Amino acid sequence: MHYNERPIQHDPQWKGPLKNRSCTDIPCLFVFIIFMFCWISIGFYAYNNGDIDTLLSPTDSEGRRCGIDSEVVNNTNLVFFDLTKCFNSRCNTPQVCVNKCPTKNWIVTQDIDDIDNLKKNLLCKIGVNLENKNINDIQQLINKNACAQWYLESFPVAGRCLPKSIPIDFSGTIITDEQLKKAREIIDYLYKGQEILNKIETTKDNVIELICASALLCLVFIVALKWIALPCVIASIIGVISILFYLSKLCFKPHEQEFIENNKWAEWGGWKVIGIILSFIGVMIILLTCCLWNRIYLACQLIKEASKAVISTLTTLFFPILPWVLQFSVIAYFITAGLYLISIGEKNFIIEVTDDKDNKCICPFGLNYHEGATCDPNVFNKNCRENDENCISMGCHLQNIESPKNIKYAYVIHIVGGLWSFFFISALGEMILAATFATWYWTMRKSDLPYFTLLISIWRTIRYHLGTVAFGSFLITVVRCFRLLLEYIHAQATGQSQGPMLGGFSEACYKCSQFLLAVLERFLRFMNRNAYIVCAIYGKGLCESASDALSLLMRNILRVIVLNKIVDWLLIAGKILVTSVMALITWSYYSHPDRYDDYWYVPVTLVSLGSYLVATIFFSVHETAVDTIFLCFLEDCERHDGSAAKPYYMTKKLAKLLRLHNNQQ
Repeated sequence: MHYNERPIQHDPQWKGPLKNRSCTDIPCLFVFIIFMFCWISIGFYAYNNGDIDTLLSPTDSEGRRCGIDSEVVNNTNLVFFDLTKCFNSRCNTPQVCVNKCPTKNWIVTQDIDDIDNLKKNLLCKIGVNLENKNINDIQQLINKNACAQWYLESFPVAGRCLPKSIPIDFSGTIITDEQLKKAREIIDYLYKGQEILNKIETTKDNVIELICASALLCLVFIVALKWIALPCVIASIIGVISILFYLSKLCFKPHEQEFIENNKWAEWGGWKVIGIILSFIGVMIILLTCCLWNRIYLACQLIKEASKAVISTLTTLFFPILPWVLQFSVIAYFITAGLYLISIGEKNFIIEVTDDKDNKCICPFGLNYHEGATCDPNVFNKNCRENDENCISMGCHLQNIESPKNIKYAYVIHIVGGLWSFFFISALGEMILAATFATWYWTMRKSDLPYFTLLISIWRTIRYHLGTVAFGSFLITVVRCFRLLLEYIHAQATGQSQGPMLGGFSEACYKCSQFLLAVLERFLRFMNRNAYIVCAIYGKGLCESASDALSLLMRNILRVIVLNKIVDWLLIAGKILVTSVMALITWSYYSHPDRYDDYWYVPVTLVSLGSYLVATIFFSVHETAVDTIFLCFLEDCERHDGSAAKPYYMTKKLAKLLRLHNNQQ
């Protein structure tokens, strides 16, 4: 890729995007197809050899999967005998599959004088027979962790029984004050999570309606830009500035705000600092708007031209839904296949003795079952006995799942394949839209625009330029993989540095490397997008297209820096405005006394996220249109001079703004 200072020369045969073209970057397409075949093959291998239920289904201490394995097929929930051991360890306590979670709080001392109620309420491991047991026998079972000494009223979460609350009278006897504090914090978070889920369930219809309304608002905003681009842009700027100054006002008087209940926070001096920063940003936006007004006016005209292009090819607004669905499918496959891949491995069971002093479990001598020895749970349950019953003082428990040695290579292929396919779909959508809007620009009479422009662009891109799309997306994938590798190394090395100097130096290197890679990825995205535009017009490969695009942009570097950034800012302001309006409408609705509760922020957050996502979809099309038209506009200025032989393709209003005109139409 090289920089060419020579402007583009006029070509009398030039009639817009080439119809007769050849395939580009074919070797990259072959590599992509082969890699995708390997990636999908790994998915099939993982599906056939993995067991996702091992990861998702609760498993008892003997490795039985609740609700799946034959012995516990009707017991779908998992109970922990002593939850206090789960606070600071790996839940090293017996875990049993049960039909339903406990429905009351119970401790063994409640029924110590009533053997029948004691047997009725007791929760024990599978195979423990209480029929002929007395109080002393039951106490021994509890001491050997064959039965639970206590349990709490619980509710199932992903098949695990978690307590609804912890009675105060349990403190000091069953659970310490510190454990009680931690347990209540966990339960409080779980309760809030459940309430949030309930709020989502009750408000989902209204949330969906409001998100759909945000799509309508985006459409109205884009359509309005066709006629009133400048007022809409000014409204966006004024809206953002108003929000900044309003927030600044709140920061200067925090004690007057009802949402700050803590006087300590109200008196915090940092509020004024935040207020000054917000005010400074608002003033800077005003000054930049005044200084760059002519550029903003030109940017508004480009946005107006882009709006015309979008309205002329209205299907482009809904086209991003297809790439998003494909990307969602890739993510779903990536997660599912990844879970199956992680679950591949051999289960290792070992003998664990629960009572060294009173171990009466007897196994055949040939099995050589002793503490720490590997075992088979089916063989153990069939051959080992304690007083002619299942063993309770010794058991065959699941220790871990050992993955195959070479599975790490499958992990790498799976991660690279997921990233590459995701970026490939994104790049494919960009090139298709670029081809559509380039066709619109290079059509002298817009009324002659082909009716199926989008479909023609889809066919042309898939037929000729999948190799270029694969090449461009591969470059982004390589950079992203290096970023993930750095993240992994940093996570592994955290806490292992020898002294503060080494730790600080390593952290600085990590931050700098991540920053440089992020800048490189952003630059590659910028170059790829412009290369896709040139490729869509001329049918050239990625490197040649990127070289031509870079040369054109460098010859107009001031316009590129100012106009592109202003357009980006204006589109971001539009997203913020749409999101803010929908969030305000939602807040106004749910802050009404008839509908207000402690979780009003849930629908507001969902609508805000959904509205921003919808706005991103719609404005991404508009952004691609602006970038494409801007690049075509720069080429139009170099290729033509407005004479009868070399007329401008730009619209009359855009030409008038730049004091250009065609001498003969």
